[in-house]
Amino acid sequence: MSWQASAAEFDQISAVYDATREPLKETVVNRVAAQLEGWKIRRLVEVGVGTGRVALPLLDRGFEVTGVDASMGMLRQARAKGLRRLIRGDAYRLPLAGRSLDAALFVHVLHILDEPARALAEGCRVGVRGVAALVRPAPRARPGDDDRLRPRRLVIERLRRDGVELPERAAGGPPRAERRFLDEHPPDRIETLFEEDITEPLSAELEMFEKRASRWTLRVPAETMAKAIAEVRAELGDRVHTYHHVVALALWERPPESRPAAGPSSPGGDRPG
Repeated sequence: MSWQASAAEFDQISAVYDATREPLKETVVNRVAAQLEGWKIRRLVEVGVGTGRVALPLLDRGFEVTGVDASMGMLRQARAKGLRRLIRGDAYRLPLAGRSLDAALFVHVLHILDEPARALAEGCRVGVRGVAALVRPAPRARPGDDDRLRPRRLVIERLRRDGVELPERAAGGPPRAERRFLDEHPPDRIETLFEEDITEPLSAELEMFEKRASRWTLRVPAETMAKAIAEVRAELGDRVHTYHHVVALALWERPPESRPAAGPSSPGGDRPG
């Protein structure tokens, strides 16, 4: 998918984006800030800044943050929050001089790009320290973890039953795509910042689909989507599930193509499994 097409999708969901995503815990933001400082990163560009959910709290903690995003809708939301250093651009051609900042920061963005290695290389061009990214490495396996994807799978099954064609990305969900990205492009360093067990209703994910805040649902007719959600909600009822949630900060100090064939070491952290 071209960056223009992706930007158009984010334009459509920008108004409901924050309302359908959990805010970052203050503990997580504090640990992100501390880890960035430990890696000597104070001046950064957040690529895919979105509505400023991460840029704003970092700015409040004294970081110099420039935000880049391809979506004008997302940039409008960020500007409304008070962010000023915002530029429209794409991850493959950042409108910044080489080695002009300490690092490029990606927050749950690299795994949705068609060419993540190219974005990593571009971030390393701009950042003296390279590319930092907030990611979700594979957690310790525990019974019920996979249930989190069950509502998504059930919705997809019903939509396909009704003849709806869906993009391939719909099936796995963002966490699974991000873990696959980490396997394919392992970072030089990775530090676990926060982990916890979360218990929530299985139906919780349906709210995102109801508000049309998931990009793969945008072309699904409203009546068809409402019917699928109602059926899945009735099937799930009030059942809950518990899953293990892990947040980590990864660092790529060099572009992937410049590394030895044997792969990088990972001082200061554990390789995501």
